[in-house]
Amino acid sequence: MNAMTPDVLVLYSGGRDSSAATVEMALKKNYVKLFTFQAGALEVAGRQGDSAPEIRHKELLTAFPEHIDPQRAIDGSTYIIRKLGIEKTNTAHVVYPITLALAAHCEAITYSLKYEIKKIACGYSGYQSDRDIYIEQRSDFAKLTADFVGEYGIAYHLPVIDKSESEIKNLLERHGISSNSLENKSLFGGVSFDIEYAHQYWNSCIPFCRKYLHERLSGTCEKDSQHLELT
Repeated sequence: MNAMTPDVLVLYSGGRDSSAATVEMALKKNYVKLFTFQAGALEVAGRQGDSAPEIRHKELLTAFPEHIDPQRAIDGSTYIIRKLGIEKTNTAHVVYPITLALAAHCEAITYSLKYEIKKIACGYSGYQSDRDIYIEQRSDFAKLTADFVGEYGIAYHLPVIDKSESEIKNLLERHGISSNSLENKSLFGGVSFDIEYAHQYWNSCIPFCRKYLHERLSGTCEKDSQHLELT
């Protein structure tokens, strides 16, 4: 196991589900790099010690010291959110949970390719995936996400997609990790979306995401003034 080359990048908010996904990947003896996509104020997800991601990161390190990278990656690019969401607000019905999910996954793909990480894991959970208010976690969008990530030669894992809320809490508690919901709530959470339109919105976004990744990976993308990567 090489600490300089993680086996898997986990999309990590510090919440229950992404922490449980991290536990599952660590139990499979992967060396895990945590990746936090933070488009707002850095103190919400940063390294001041009292943010939700930092609290659970410390607990995860205690439980799995040989399988968790002590350095968490934080990305703060808002470019995709602006292009797919904010700039379209006056002309289209924007499905912001999908906007945010695509932005996070694009940056995770970029990071994984940069550091030669072959797997990405996400904490989409069974108890949320069948509810329209968590539309990005539905099985159809999870499959679309896996296909999109796979275009870049990266395997996509959803280690808690079949778990109930109680199973996730029990998994965390068995390993000495808080089962409280610590992460910040999305402004766009708790709202139902029309499924047919959401698919149309996804399809309209993917060409831009591919173009963005091509430019990022080729070094021709105009740098976003708010882009931040901390490793």
